[in-house]
Amino acid sequence: MRLSTKLTIAMSLVAGILHFSVRSAAADQLGFAVDATENLFSVDLTTATATPIGPTGQFLQGLAVSPGGSLFGTDYLGSLFSVSKTTGAATLIGNTGLGDIEGLSFRGTTLIGTNFSNLGGPTTVSAIDTTTALPTTVASFSQGPVRAMAVVNSNTIDVASDSPVSQSLVSVNLLTGSNTNLGQLPASGAALIAALNFGSDGVLYPLDPLGNEFIINNNGAGTPAGNTGGQDWLDLTMASTNQGPGAVPEPNSMALLLIAALGLMGIRAWWRSGGSAQS
Repeated sequence: MRLSTKLTIAMSLVAGILHFSVRSAAADQLGFAVDATENLFSVDLTTATATPIGPTGQFLQGLAVSPGGSLFGTDYLGSLFSVSKTTGAATLIGNTGLGDIEGLSFRGTTLIGTNFSNLGGPTTVSAIDTTTALPTTVASFSQGPVRAMAVVNSNTIDVASDSPVSQSLVSVNLLTGSNTNLGQLPASGAALIAALNFGSDGVLYPLDPLGNEFIINNNGAGTPAGNTGGQDWLDLTMASTNQGPGAVPEPNSMALLLIAALGLMGIRAWWRSGGSAQS
């Protein structure tokens, strides 16, 4: 078989692997969300569709999935609940003593939440024990109140805050408490975004109280992505904890290694054949 034919076949295989990698990166973005009617939904952010799961029995304002797949929620009184992903029922774990917790997410294996502070802050980020609900302060920052939170990486979160202006997207350093206003989230009058999270594709997705879904840019500006059915969304979490900008899949590393190996094999074969087109 001619060397060029072999290389053509090999490169076709590599292209197939890369295509599979891109398709994996573009997989449906699935999550869970709670609304003001105290119901839990499964949400497909790729198609902007929501499917009811069942009533939680609680007015949950925070929602987060653990790396192990367990679902937790918090309410306006600071209570922590475990939530069934099959029925929606919420079971009380305990009270954090933090008051209203609207920002909730996992930082690695640690559940963290933000208290709903008065305008101007300070807002406290606390680690919350998922067995006892006992909180431990992680950081404090000046912007608030915080209506939603998304973890960027182990040291950084993005929050939807009412300051410095309504619907500000603010980046917070959890090591220093320093914060940077990135811009203003999309809003329809008084319909403030309280549901916010990163997908496994690294995209920041918010849901507003009118059922609108957006794709958020780095400056907070949003591109409409559809409407889930007019729900008044209170929080959103992804079904998988593999999320945040750092989780954006790169081209498949195995495919890249294969390309390099094929290149070396081709050069070697060409050299051994004395530079002829035959193998």
